[in-house]
Order: sequence, then structure tokens, then C-alpha cells
Amino acid sequence: MATNKHKFNENYRGWTANKKSGYNRNLFRNKRDGKISGVCAGLADHLCIDHWIVRIVFIAMIFVVGPVMIWAYIAGIILLSKRPVEFEPNVEYDEDRKRYREKTIFKHSKPAPERLRLAREKMDKTLSRIESMERYVTSSRYDLDRQFADLEKGGN
Repeated sequence: MATNKHKFNENYRGWTANKKSGYNRNLFRNKRDGKISGVCAGLADHLCIDHWIVRIVFIAMIFVVGPVMIWAYIAGIILLSKRPVEFEPNVEYDEDRKRYREKTIFKHSKPAPERLRLAREKMDKTLSRIESMERYVTSSRYDLDRQFADLEKGGN
């Protein structure tokens, strides 16, 4: 019985630490820009869209699914912590934009098969460049170019 209680306490501490870190995806409530509790504003910040869009979608969903959205909002209040004042966002490198960006729920902007195809294309280009360099270095043309370069250096 004591091990179950210890395991529960350990899991609870892990969950609260994960919650405070924004689940390592920069997912927080935004109390500063929020209207009620900051759940919609926090989701909008996380998804990089305007706050009013998320609010309109939330209100529309209330008319579609009813009280489920109210319960989802309450769950958001419980599951999401407020964004810390001194917050350093988690970032990851975005290959398409060639810069770092904040981590979000959507880890990749392209589907896996397309990312794999792009990786193969890059690998094929790299291999063809290496093959052409190897052909040049092992050819007689390389030796001839090197001898001409040596003559130019010595002739000056």
C-alpha cells in the first residue's frame, strides 16, 4: 500500500513539473490577454493565431456540442498553468524557415512521407557531390591542375 502511495506522489510531482514547464511545448494559459481565465488566449499563443479566432471557434463549438466545451474549458484551467513572467520558451530548429521557432503541438509542418522524401533528396545530392569530388581527385586531371597551380606559384 505504501508503494502505491509513493508511486502516486511521484507521478503527481512529475505531472505538476510537466504542467509548470508547459508540457515542454510552450502550452500555457495567458492571463494577461485572456478574458476569463486565459485558456483561449493561451491556445492562440501556442498555435500562433489571433486570440479572437480561438474565442469565436470556442463560442461556435458551445452551440455545436454544448456543455462539453464548458467542461473542456474547465479542464484547460486545471491542466494548463499560467505563463511564468520570466519565461524562456522551448525552441526547435525549423528546417523550412532555416531558423529556430517555439515548440508547439504540431511538431512538423509537413507529413512524414514528404519529410522522408526531402531527406532522401538532400542525401542523394550530397552523395552525388561527394562522388564527383572523388572522381576529380582520383583523375589525371587533378594531378595536371595541381602541377599547373604549382607552376603558377613558382612563376610569380
